[in-house]
Amino acid sequence: MKRRSTLVAGVTVVIAASLSIAACGGGSDTTSTASSAAPASPFEYKDALGKTVSLPTTPATVVAQSSVAAALWDAGYHVAGAYGELKPDAHGKLSYQAGSLDLSKVKVIGSTYGEFDTEKYALMNPQLLIDYTFDNKSLWYVPAAQSEKILGLAPAIAVPGNYDTTDSAIQTFVDLAGKLGADPKSAELLQAKTSYDTALKDVAAVAGSSSLKVVVMSPGKDSLYVAYPKYLPELTTLKKQGLDVMDPIKPDETVFTQYSWEKAPDFSDADVILVDARTYEASKADLAKIPVWAHLPAVQAGQVYPWYAAAPYSYASYAKVYGELAGDLKNAKKLG
Repeated sequence: MKRRSTLVAGVTVVIAASLSIAACGGGSDTTSTASSAAPASPFEYKDALGKTVSLPTTPATVVAQSSVAAALWDAGYHVAGAYGELKPDAHGKLSYQAGSLDLSKVKVIGSTYGEFDTEKYALMNPQLLIDYTFDNKSLWYVPAAQSEKILGLAPAIAVPGNYDTTDSAIQTFVDLAGKLGADPKSAELLQAKTSYDTALKDVAAVAGSSSLKVVVMSPGKDSLYVAYPKYLPELTTLKKQGLDVMDPIKPDETVFTQYSWEKAPDFSDADVILVDARTYEASKADLAKIPVWAHLPAVQAGQVYPWYAAAPYSYASYAKVYGELAGDLKNAKKLG
């Protein structure tokens, strides 16, 4: 399992808490609220499992895993139902992983990893289910124990979880949204693409002028995990903009290489640390008690910024991610 799959499987201890982003509500509509009505033409899609789903008409009642749903939403297609990381926080705000999803217009089928209300799903009379696959065998958020029943209620397609760059990832969802009835040339989408391109240019500009060295981490109480850029499309994209993103030392061929905390000083030459936004706030107090973390130069300089792991693959989402990063990097200074 590589790339984003390791965000769940490879560092389960670190990110388990982040997988409890759930929702208890949702809209009552059982049909899509796509920005453009689903056309009556046939629908055909060859998915990441090598399976071709062919339907006589474009499906109107589509249910998707939450980050998939959020990517489609930003691409102009509004799903009827969603399951995944959808629980609002104490302030009623959804995680960034849910993107722009409006739960007042979406029926929530599952509110965290491993949760899927099969009865509620069946009552929607679903016509299509969409989820990621990371192992090219199974659907990421469909519980294995329920999969036979769930997959018997409607056809399902798997979108790939692994990409070379965010450009190719986003295009996958723009294309799929178009097949479902969205307008791939809408003014809103074109504006989001412009904002995305501008944010990347801003990253390239600050990377070229600052020579900052960046490391991406998911620090936990007992271990330190360092991301391997070549297995993450957002980090590959940033490297293409000229940003010096460090590789792990003696890396495993997976998204994260695990280290004991004694190895943390090996990354002391990093000017900036990007940390997993899903878990950092909850673990910040514990991390402050770990001396080797507290003494890292980037930590002492206050140059620790969020890495929005598992953000929806959309122009709107990554325009914000890259735009915020460009701003953070502009405020950072070379430490060595």
